[in-house]
This record gives sequence, structure tokens and C-alpha cells, in this order.
Amino acid sequence: MADANGMAVINQHIKQGAYSRVYLLTGSENYLIRQYKDKLLQALIDPTDTMNLAVFKGDDIRGEDIRGAAETLPFFGERRVVSVVDSGFFKSGCEVIEEFLPQIPETTVLIFSEMTIDKRSKLYKRVAKEGTVAVFDTPDERTLLTWLRNLFSEDGISVEEAAYYKLLSAAGMDMTALYQEAEKLRCYAIDTGRITAADVDALCVSQAENKIFDMTEALSKRDRKRALSLYEDLLTLREPMMRVLYLITRQYNVLMKVRFAADTGSASSGVASFAKIPPFFVKKYTAIANNYTEKELIACVDRCQQADTNIKTGREKDQLAVELLIMDLLNL
Repeated sequence: MADANGMAVINQHIKQGAYSRVYLLTGSENYLIRQYKDKLLQALIDPTDTMNLAVFKGDDIRGEDIRGAAETLPFFGERRVVSVVDSGFFKSGCEVIEEFLPQIPETTVLIFSEMTIDKRSKLYKRVAKEGTVAVFDTPDERTLLTWLRNLFSEDGISVEEAAYYKLLSAAGMDMTALYQEAEKLRCYAIDTGRITAADVDALCVSQAENKIFDMTEALSKRDRKRALSLYEDLLTLREPMMRVLYLITRQYNVLMKVRFAADTGSASSGVASFAKIPPFFVKKYTAIANNYTEKELIACVDRCQQADTNIKTGREKDQLAVELLIMDLLNL
């Protein structure tokens, strides 16, 4: 089964108690991949049964080792479960696993959790044929808001409506970041039982990210004085230069996506989905993107990437590279 809705298919398999012999859990939302991998593991095997659970993680995994673990019969148990995380096999390939999948013992369930895949690969096609490909993508804003409300309601915490939108603005559409920030707020509100928008501003909004956003806006207007003032603020905050470069690069990548989506006639919701930003940010990003031509935005992203290369190859010190980048962006 290929490209099934991850949450729906895993929930259905658990409810029915009927499992595939091999799963590929993938998609853009790593938080959901982790959650549903754990949910599947708990349904398949007793968490304390370490004798019948094998876990492999990282780029140095060998296909032979996975096959060996998967071929082992369960020890005083119904199943043997093999969990493989971020192997890279679905891009680089693994002939051993490709050949083995049709031969997986009925007593074994093999679970791959992979953020990066190539649907053209032989291994992906083989898993789709022999088992289940469960896809977990980032939910839309409405679903994320419902999820956040449920998180806070578990502790009986009252949350100001504007605070939810502030939280989405601060953490973006990344569920891991949202969960971490929500946990911070829940701990803060354990005594008061209430969270306001001001609380989110105080606890969750990154000063550096706000200043980078404002600096990007100043750069787009070629406002040298304001851009350099905001850069000095970042120096005062002692923000690492590589993080500053990363945030600038991310902003210009988002701007390029927003400009492309808008130019191809996408509606606001389509722009938000394509650029992976909250819908209420579309107007702000579009206004900044409109200060550039498409060619200029491509040049901005290229210049950001060149600064990163210059630092990593030792051609320039990180602070010098960032400062030269800012001057280049002002003059584009």
C-alpha cells in the first residue's frame, strides 16, 4: 500500500490487529512520524520485551545486520519487531533489504522511519508492494490549533485565543517546536491556570528571529540604517553568527517560495502551504517579497549559500561573512 494517510492507516491497523510485515513511515512532519512509530511499537510488542525488539539508527546501519535481526525468531513472544530510523536506504539504496523484503518471516514486523526518501528507488517501490507506506505531513492551521487546545485542556489551563496565534507565529508550523513551546507555557501556567498572548511573547518569541525578520524587511527596502541597527542588536544578544546566517537564509528561501507561489496564481492558503508558513504570515511575507524581482530573490539565496560555503571552507571568518552578506543584500 503506497502513500496512505499515516494517522488513519496506522490507527486502522492497530484497531483491527492486522499488521503489514513492513512499514515505511515518512513525510514532512517528523513529530508525527515519531509519535506513530512509538504507537505502532506499543501495539505490536510489550515495551519491556527487549529480547524481541531490535533498533537501528543512523547512516552507518548495515543491511546485513537488519536482515539478521529480522530473520531471528521471537523469543517466548508472538512477534519480533525491527525498528530502523534514518537509514538513508530510501535514497542510497540497499540491495540486501530489497531482496529480503518478500522473504520477511510472518513473525517479524519491520518498521522504517525515514524523513528523506526517493519514490523512484527500488526499495520504496518494494515496500509499497510488500507492505505499507504511511505518510505524515504537517497538518493545516485549523488542525494544529485543535491539537494545541487539547494539549492545554489536559491540564485544565485556560488559554487566551490570541495566544494560540502568537504561539503559531513564534514556533511556526513545526509540531516539535510547537510542542516544546507549549510544554514551556504549561509549566509556567501551572499555578495561574491561564496563558495570555503577553505570556507567549515573554516566553516563546525568539528575539533573534524577530530581529532577523525585521532586518529582512529593512534589506528589502534597502534601508541601510535600520538593517545595520538590527544587526548590532544581534551582536548585543551574542547570537552565534552561524545561526544568524541560517535564519537569514531561511527567510530568503521562504520569500522565494512565497513569490513563486503568488506569481503562479496560488491563493493565500496555497502560498502558506507551499512556503510552510502560517496563513496569517502570508500577507507580511508577500509585501516583503514584492520588493524584489524573482531574479533578485534567486540571487539573494545564492549569496546566502555562498556565505555559508566561504565560512565552511575557511575562506572567511563567520562574522565577516555575515557582514559582507548584509552589504551585498543591501546592494542587490
